[in-house]
Amino acid sequence: MAESPFSLTDFRAALPGGGARPNLFEVILADNPIGTKNAMTDVGRSSSTLCKAASMPGSKVTSIDVPFRGRSIRVPGVREFDETWTTTVFNDTDFAFRRMIEEWMDNIASHDANIGSFALTELSTELSVYQLDHKDGARIRGYKFMNAWPSELSVMELAADTNDSIQEFDITWTYSYWMQDNDEVQARGGGDSTTT
Repeated sequence: MAESPFSLTDFRAALPGGGARPNLFEVILADNPIGTKNAMTDVGRSSSTLCKAASMPGSKVTSIDVPFRGRSIRVPGVREFDETWTTTVFNDTDFAFRRMIEEWMDNIASHDANIGSFALTELSTELSVYQLDHKDGARIRGYKFMNAWPSELSVMELAADTNDSIQEFDITWTYSYWMQDNDEVQARGGGDSTTT
């Protein structure tokens, strides 16, 4: 008898870890940016705790059409990265994280004058996102966004009829490129050493 394509046993065998869960993740802001007088003392911990939503990056390699005698072949071109990455953050009553982002952006381009700090090494930082294992919380996959800086901070709507909810806001980050963070995953006892 032919094996059934609807076998739950086979499906379960293909998910030995029980499947990765989208609500188990961690976002880390590596460094405290410049000029944030009211910034939190532990930015990394707070960004991890207060981040409501993020995403794992996609990957794209362009193709080049090479014509040959009336036909074309496609060969790999260059790697391209999304221009931005977005995180959603819960807002606490001290506004600490939002205030930090506002001050960071003010150092990039001031509100009242067309000036800012243009030292690229001071304006940007490293962001990391990790998938966590549902069994023990270990980091099983990680990505680092290099030379990241906040390019957009969303509005926070206010309404008298909004009950039973916590304020949240989006931060749009611009970055140069991303890379896998296999070293950090290995240090936390998750994943394997294979880069894919």
